[in-house]
Amino acid sequence: MKPHSVLRAAKELLKGAASFLSTLFIITALTVTGCYLFKIKPYVVMTGSMEPAIPVSSICFVNETVPADRIKTGDVIAFRSGEMLVTHRVTAVNEGRFTTKGDANDTEDAAPVTAENYIGKTVLTIPKAGIVIRFLHTIWGKITAGAVIVMLIAVSFKPKERSKEWNGQTSKESL
Repeated sequence: MKPHSVLRAAKELLKGAASFLSTLFIITALTVTGCYLFKIKPYVVMTGSMEPAIPVSSICFVNETVPADRIKTGDVIAFRSGEMLVTHRVTAVNEGRFTTKGDANDTEDAAPVTAENYIGKTVLTIPKAGIVIRFLHTIWGKITAGAVIVMLIAVSFKPKERSKEWNGQTSKESL
């Protein structure tokens, strides 16, 4: 393979990757926006209390429009416990209060969940997807995201080359 063929193939690969990443970014942004509009919020699981059903670093989508009176035993709910947001399974419902327990925990949670600290029902989990979110919250994640955005912009606005015939010779010029 000639060096300029390798370079051309590398450019095409870079353009394809940029197109893929741009499309993925747009789809993700639209999905997250849609979820927020319908009051379905994503949360990253930080502990193993719900393993193996919900592994650490999973993303849980919590529907905040599900009223507390529609929650039943076996549902996974999100609630506030002090300053923490907790996602645990309901083990009992008693007069509008929920007894909860992490699947991996030996005992039920000490305090019952009430309407005041109930957030919503977990409707979807994506295992390990929170690894990306957690990385993006680090300094290296922000630098990487910035570099990818700059690269996407640079590839998107790079002028295309076209062939031009002049005095019987073919040359390339930038548009």
